[in-house]
Amino acid sequence: GDQSSFLRWTIALLLGGTAVGIAAPKNPHLPSPMWQLLSSIVGYTYFLAWSASFYPQIFMNYYRKTTRGLSCDFCVLNVLGYVCYTAYTTNFYWNERIIAEYKQRMSGIDVDGGTKQSEITVQGNDVAFAIHALFMASFTLSQIGMYDSFISRPPSRRVYIVLVCTFAFCALYILSTWIYEGRIDFLGFLYVLGTIKICVTIGKYVPQALLNRSRKSTVGWNHWNVILDFTGGVLSLLQLVGDCADMGDWNGITGNPAKIALSLVTICFDLIFLIQHYILYPDVDDHHTTYAPLPNRN
Repeated sequence: GDQSSFLRWTIALLLGGTAVGIAAPKNPHLPSPMWQLLSSIVGYTYFLAWSASFYPQIFMNYYRKTTRGLSCDFCVLNVLGYVCYTAYTTNFYWNERIIAEYKQRMSGIDVDGGTKQSEITVQGNDVAFAIHALFMASFTLSQIGMYDSFISRPPSRRVYIVLVCTFAFCALYILSTWIYEGRIDFLGFLYVLGTIKICVTIGKYVPQALLNRSRKSTVGWNHWNVILDFTGGVLSLLQLVGDCADMGDWNGITGNPAKIALSLVTICFDLIFLIQHYILYPDVDDHHTTYAPLPNRN
């Protein structure tokens, strides 16, 4: 049943996140040893929850041998968003030039009148999640081609417009900073990518919510990925706020807008999906009914 499955998933995530969090390197910029450990545990539990959220949909598509009920627009926008988020997190975590420029830009005056440097709040679990999510989102998109074909289920014109506008805006930003500043503002460009990820996260959920509403059903849209997604969003937000509180530096939130916005938007839309599945359209169960192809509403 759902309750026993939920309990098993919860225990597995807590045990897995605790084990990986204890074993993984801790954030040396956190002053409290206790929060270093807790932040690592919370971070890798959110990593496991968000990472695991991709698999129920992938397995559902495999067993049904179709992706009907899964919005093609959602899948395309998902890949676009994680391309941006992977570039964002990996550069903030590994690129020494970006790290130095961030500290210089975000430095301020502390209570004693000295210079206070802000530390980047992007952690290893953020990078691991982004890379894994990009691969899983790309594979989920490829399942549309494998089981239904993009000829019968193409992305909508709106998605093509979004893709063209995104690439055009990125190119325009790079060109304009190079012309007016004599150099490419890579830190600013990463914030552009983070903003795109936020907008895509909002935009990618809307087609799926509308598809569920138009069909009066959530068949084909696995509710377990929503529950795991919601769990990851809550824990990601908890880690970010806890890290900032421990360092006494709330610039970590304004300096990492993609992470906090991703968490908040995810939580809000997952609540909508859970309401659709359990309250608005609870009577249709894909495991107890004979499958019939659903019309393409993309």
